[in-house]
Amino acid sequence: MSIIGSNDAGVLISEREGAIITALMNEHFDKIILIWNENLKAAIPYGRVCSHVKTTALKSGLVKEAESFELRLKDVTDHNEIYVALKNFCDGLSDKNSADYTISISSGTPAMQVCWILLAESGEFSLNKPPSLIRVKDPRFGKSVNIPVKLSSLLPKIVSMQNETAELKKLLPKVMINLQKGQLKIGENIVGLSPVEFCYYRYFAERVLKGVGHEKFSGFFLSMEFMQKIFEFHETSFPDLDLNREELRQAIKKGDNLSISTLRAGLSRLNKKITDTLGKDLAQYYLILSEGRRGAKFYRINVSPDTIDIF
Repeated sequence: MSIIGSNDAGVLISEREGAIITALMNEHFDKIILIWNENLKAAIPYGRVCSHVKTTALKSGLVKEAESFELRLKDVTDHNEIYVALKNFCDGLSDKNSADYTISISSGTPAMQVCWILLAESGEFSLNKPPSLIRVKDPRFGKSVNIPVKLSSLLPKIVSMQNETAELKKLLPKVMINLQKGQLKIGENIVGLSPVEFCYYRYFAERVLKGVGHEKFSGFFLSMEFMQKIFEFHETSFPDLDLNREELRQAIKKGDNLSISTLRAGLSRLNKKITDTLGKDLAQYYLILSEGRRGAKFYRINVSPDTIDIF
């Protein structure tokens, strides 16, 4: 498994093949999983580079199977965004607990390389066996080999980065969710949410407090458990708005799951209100974000439990 990097363009830019193809030539793998994030400013768009690597690997008989997925990162230098995106992606791997994974960290930004290491060391990647990490020796400097990554020299840098991130999060304004008023307040700012948007935010904030993090929504419909929770929250904070939750009440009564597009539209409006209230730079820490592939999205608020008060 590897993220696509600019060096992987290979013959597309009249160069020898990059790190991923070289790694496959150095060692046998049954399958390759390619992860790419579009960069339209690159000499060759990364989507095209990914297609080239995938086609070359299959036609050359280097692997039997090849898959590719777009990650859609906003900032390829943001450790927080990258780590969550990679973890969510790996959580969605169907054979994660049965296959032996090797991750090549030679392609991608330095921040991506660090996040691969953090993911491998955290124990969150696999219930059975952590992935192996390799870097690929460039053929220009002698015979190419896949070199196992040794963490001893990198761990102090990783620990420092984690400490800085933790300290930053301690300085963030508090999230205050007033259940009686049905009000979301971040620092001194009241975010004017609709009743349903308020219930959505409460739902994901409670997951942070419980330490369960992101929630996965698979397929095209909301789970009955989620719908029941939103109904319960709406009834608690907005008891006089009974007609507003009638559609949800009828769906639950009939056992009809609502389309997940209902949630996506609500979160889009909710996140815009937070951004309009706080400004883009501060709002990024409080948005309900989504990551993952189509049909298997992960949603979460990226703040620490110490930042949230529900009363």
